[in-house]
Amino acid sequence: MRISGSKQVWHCEIKVSADSAFSAVKKNMEIEYRCSQCASVNAQEDEEKPVSCHSCGKAYGTLSDFVDEKTGVKFCIICRCRDLYVQKDFNRKVGCAIAAIGAVLAPFTKLISLFVCALIDLVLYLSLPAITVCYRCHSIYRGFSKNPNHEGFNLGINDRYRSEERSS
Repeated sequence: MRISGSKQVWHCEIKVSADSAFSAVKKNMEIEYRCSQCASVNAQEDEEKPVSCHSCGKAYGTLSDFVDEKTGVKFCIICRCRDLYVQKDFNRKVGCAIAAIGAVLAPFTKLISLFVCALIDLVLYLSLPAITVCYRCHSIYRGFSKNPNHEGFNLGINDRYRSEERSS
């Protein structure tokens, strides 16, 4: 099977029926989420099992419920939110630490450390995969095809969900 990703073509070998939604998934699929019932943090990597909480057992559905063969993740399986965004899979604290080290060393290296940090940042940006994140519950979807309807982080959409949290 041949699946086109953003700016690249890759192959995926998954043995399932042709009408299954599994064909839109890369081999290392993972869903990381906080259970809406018991608030425990879960991560599920097995695409053949239904998504369910490991602590309380709450079932959220199957992969075919929220993944489309052509567009990847349609909506968040945990909270059913359709507002999702795409970002690089990188720890923000590590990024801030790299920038801070470059800034601290800048006076001693005649600003060369800032350029080195910028180069490190560029290499990481180009090499790290994209993940899909839910605005409402912050569930993370790794290894899924990128949905062309999902864009980068939008502060306006995020503020709408954060104000809903404060009002409820």
